[in-house]
Amino acid sequence: MKNLSRNRSLLAQVGALASVGVLALGLVSCSSAEGNEGGGNAENKSELKIGSSPSLASLSLQGAIANGHFGEDGLTVEVVPNKSANDAVPQLLNGGIDIAQMDMITFLKARNEGLPIQIVAGAGEQSTDGVEGEISGAGVVANPDSDIEGALDLVGRTVGVPAIKTQTWMNIRAIVDEAGGDSSQIDFVEVPSAQTIDLVNRGQVDASTPSEPLQSSSIAQNKVKLVHSTDVPGLKGAPSSVFVASEDFVTKNPETVENFADSVYTAAAEIRDNPDLAKEIGEKQLNLKPEQLETMFVPALATDHPTAEELNMVIELAVRYEILEAAPELEGAFAAPGEEN
Repeated sequence: MKNLSRNRSLLAQVGALASVGVLALGLVSCSSAEGNEGGGNAENKSELKIGSSPSLASLSLQGAIANGHFGEDGLTVEVVPNKSANDAVPQLLNGGIDIAQMDMITFLKARNEGLPIQIVAGAGEQSTDGVEGEISGAGVVANPDSDIEGALDLVGRTVGVPAIKTQTWMNIRAIVDEAGGDSSQIDFVEVPSAQTIDLVNRGQVDASTPSEPLQSSSIAQNKVKLVHSTDVPGLKGAPSSVFVASEDFVTKNPETVENFADSVYTAAAEIRDNPDLAKEIGEKQLNLKPEQLETMFVPALATDHPTAEELNMVIELAVRYEILEAAPELEGAFAAPGEEN
């Protein structure tokens, strides 16, 4: 076992997390009761079911599979696609999956709902400092002949996002406000991720927010142009996604949790040091097309646990834009003791 270094409509809106919370609390109550009657789960299980999206955001997870790191740490991993990050919460609490990758906003909302989930490892980080014209893991794009040239030009326009009051929605607002605009005057609408380019080209939205590799391949084919990345100026390195498990799972499987984190961090460090590995993983594990591999942007991946200071970068924006009513309590948010300090 290796050591850790620091152990928003074109679609109906996503159901409120509070509803998920009610369901999940019921599920965890039942699960706990059943677990107590049956004597609990086996300690330090080695066969894991991991919820994640089949995208470049999951590179460290896929890399740990492709390069055998889970096997080296005594783990067998099955990846199942998340329908949404919100769906992952009740699955974690009822034992349907063991660990899930989710965006920071979903995790923070869940913590504010009092749901017993913890960060077991970092996953994605904001890759850049949000410099105008610099590509990142996701971006705001418009038609090539559009008069939208920069963040300020989004004011008064219709912008497609995966959902309202998510990290992407929040980041765009922060970028526009930071540039001196009024982001409250942007008309945000929800669009399906796979249709972000088509809806822009058909003029149904003025701009949209594709992720990688759709973003870079569409720009290379001159279907769209980059307006701005979804990276907030000055927040390079802030956590964008994390791997999460239930507190019950963490308590019963401490070595498993440590070994899982070790494996994904090892893969993340390898990809950081040799970005060509990301293309190999994209081809073998994510079935990316050659044109996507040629232009893909390799996102920043966490090689260590996020700190409370780093989480607070995201929390401050989430409170400012009223995604969170208040900052969540971070004590107990980390699987490893002491990591919240």
